[in-house]
Amino acid sequence: MMKTILLLAFAVFVSSASLKNDDKTILGELIDELNATMKTLPEKHKGKEIFLKELKPEKESCEHDFFCHAEQELKTEVSVLSKYDDFRTDKKLMRNLHMYNSHHGGSTCKPADENQEQISLPQFLKNLMKCVKKEYSKPKKN
Repeated sequence: MMKTILLLAFAVFVSSASLKNDDKTILGELIDELNATMKTLPEKHKGKEIFLKELKPEKESCEHDFFCHAEQELKTEVSVLSKYDDFRTDKKLMRNLHMYNSHHGGSTCKPADENQEQISLPQFLKNLMKCVKKEYSKPKKN
């Protein structure tokens, strides 16, 4: 009986350890999803341009607030529109962005400046991709 309990406890420990997503994995998946979305976006939504706040990373670094604001913008401006299925909150792109933000201080951030310029969704995604790639290329922290 004791062996069974120990084996069960060990199995739970091992399985939970393997489920932990590190930043590199999440960022890699974000790159894949952004690439796929950016390829299909122009075909699907010609003439249905949507504009979002232009997010500028602080001092050319892509920190938590940038990713948090990106998630908030996509969630409030794009996810709610039925024609933009790729941005639904249950899809991989938004889930990974949310998961990355959860690992870096949660999904609450200072409100974005209301006077920011507006840019098109494809340009917004290109800016987001630059930051994701920048973070992905950083050495892994222990």
